[in-house]
Amino acid sequence: MAGYTCIDFETTGLFPARHDRVVEVGVVFLTEDGEVEGEWSTLVNPNRDVGPTGIHGIAARDVLGAPTFAELTPALLQSVAGRTVVAHNARFDVRFLRAELSRAGYAWAGPDIPALCTMELAGRYVRSTSRKLGDCCRAAHLQQSGAHEALADARAVAALLGHIITTTWTPPPWTSTAAEAAAYAWPVCDLPVDVRLVDRVTRAPEREEFWLDRIVAGMPRHAEVAVDAYLAVLESALLDRYLSAHEEDALVETAAVLGLDRDRLDTVHRDYLLSMAHVAWDDGVLTKAELNDLEEVAGLLGLGRDDVALSLDAAKAAVSRPVAAGFRLDRGDEVCLTGQMSQPREVLEALLDERGLRPGGLTKRTRLLVAADPDSLSGKAKKAREYGIPIVNEAALLGLLLSMT
Repeated sequence: MAGYTCIDFETTGLFPARHDRVVEVGVVFLTEDGEVEGEWSTLVNPNRDVGPTGIHGIAARDVLGAPTFAELTPALLQSVAGRTVVAHNARFDVRFLRAELSRAGYAWAGPDIPALCTMELAGRYVRSTSRKLGDCCRAAHLQQSGAHEALADARAVAALLGHIITTTWTPPPWTSTAAEAAAYAWPVCDLPVDVRLVDRVTRAPEREEFWLDRIVAGMPRHAEVAVDAYLAVLESALLDRYLSAHEEDALVETAAVLGLDRDRLDTVHRDYLLSMAHVAWDDGVLTKAELNDLEEVAGLLGLGRDDVALSLDAAKAAVSRPVAAGFRLDRGDEVCLTGQMSQPREVLEALLDERGLRPGGLTKRTRLLVAADPDSLSGKAKKAREYGIPIVNEAALLGLLLSMT
C-alpha cells in the first residue's frame, strides 16, 4: 500500500447532482503508519456563486484568480492514484470528487471509489457518540482549528486516522479496502501537473454554537452506515435552520443514492426527533426556546407538534422507567401492538424495525405488549397478564427504544 490521501472539500452546497461545486480543496498525505508526508490546498473557481460564505468564509472575489477544478485534475489524480482516499463522511466527498472529475471530462463507468471514512471508523475506535469531525477529534484528544477550511479539516482527518491507526493492529482491519484502492483504475490524465495554487486569504467565521449544535453533538450514531452518512448531510443542511424546496428534494435524492427510500426516510426522521428530544430532556428541563427549536426542526423534517409532544413524553419515560427498573429491550425481542394509538401502526412497526425489534402477535415469547390503554381488558391484555408480559403505552414504548441506544 502506498499510503493515504486525506481529502476535504468546501463546496457551494451539499448536492453535486444539483450542480453544487467545489470551492476549496485540502489534501494531506499520510504514510502507511499514519505519519504526515506532505500536503497541499487551493481555492477553486466554481464558475458560479460560491454558496454559504457565512459558513466557509470564501467570497466571490477570493476565487476570481483561482484554478478551476478541471485545471486541478492532474494534481488531484496524481494525489489519489495508488493510494487510499480518506475523508470524514467519505460518501459525501467521494460523490463530489467523482462529479467534479466527470464535469472535467473524466467520466468513467468503473466501480465506486474505494475510500476510508473517519466518521465511520471513529464510531468504532473513538469514544464519541457525535458524527462531527471536531467532536471526534476532541474525544481523541486531538486539536482541530479552522473548521470549514479545507486544509484544516483535511489535517484533522489525517490526525484522526493517525490516532486510529495507533489504536488498532497491524495490518489494520481495512486492509482489503486499501488493497482495492491501490488497484483502483482511476482515469488516465496525461497532462502535466502545472497549476498555480491559491491560498485562502480569509478565515472561516467562528460560528456561534446554537442549542441545536449541542443537541446534535450528544446524539447517538446510527447502527447503519448509510443512515449515519445521510444524517451527517442533514445536519449540515440544518446549519442555517432552513431547508429550501431545493434542499428538501436534494436530500431525498441523497437518501436514494444511499439506498434509503421515502418510507425509510420518514422513519429515520422520526427516530432522529426522538433522539433529539432525549438529549434535550437530559437535564430534566425544557425551556420555551428549546421547545420552539424542536418544533422548528420537526417542521423541517416534515413532522408536527404532536410528534414533538410524543417524543418528549418518550424522553421523560426513558428517565422515569415505567416498567421495572431492570427491564430493557434488546435487538431480536418480539413486541406486540394492540389498540388505536396516536401514530399509525406501520409507523410504530417501522421504528421497531429500525431498532432491530420484531413486531408480531402475542405469544409466550413476546417481550412486551404495547396498548393504547395499558388498563385494557382486551383479549391480548388478559393473555399478557396471564403470561407475565409487561403492558405499556405508546410513549413508554418509545422511551424503551431510546434506552436501547
